Amino acid sequence: MTDLTEAQRAEMAAQWNQHPGMKHLGATLDLSIPGLVRATIDPLMPFHRGGLGTEAVNGAVIAGMFDLVIGLAGYLYTRGRRAGVAQLSMQFLRPVEGDRLQVTGWPTRVGLTLVFAAAELRDQNGRVCAVCDGMVAVSGRSHGERSEAVSL
Repeated sequence: MTDLTEAQRAEMAAQWNQHPGMKHLGATLDLSIPGLVRATIDPLMPFHRGGLGTEAVNGAVIAGMFDLVIGLAGYLYTRGRRAGVAQLSMQFLRPVEGDRLQVTGWPTRVGLTLVFAAAELRDQNGRVCAVCDGMVAVSGRSHGERSEAVSL
């Protein structure tokens, strides 16, 4: 990500924000600050809620948001190679209540084949409600290159 210009980061965020999954989730991505990946859901809708039968945000939504920011925090360092989240470790600290949440992720260690990243989720009042550590595996293949089937 350190190699990406402000314009490149803005273009990447715009492309991601047009993705049908992002639109369905109601999330928007912000890459304006070098080294940080931010994703926001504002407003939270009824389909985001239901954690433990309450109005709190459902854990599946939280996990999806962590997957997004951890994955992108790693992907931005791949220089066009394929990458994917290999591991997430989440800690839910308190229920996410209110009408808005923001998840911020950043790389903590970048290697040739692995990128380690961390993230935190804050509610509308800025309270940390959940944290996550993750690992992104980076392939030697380019993003457009197809893998061949292995026959045994």
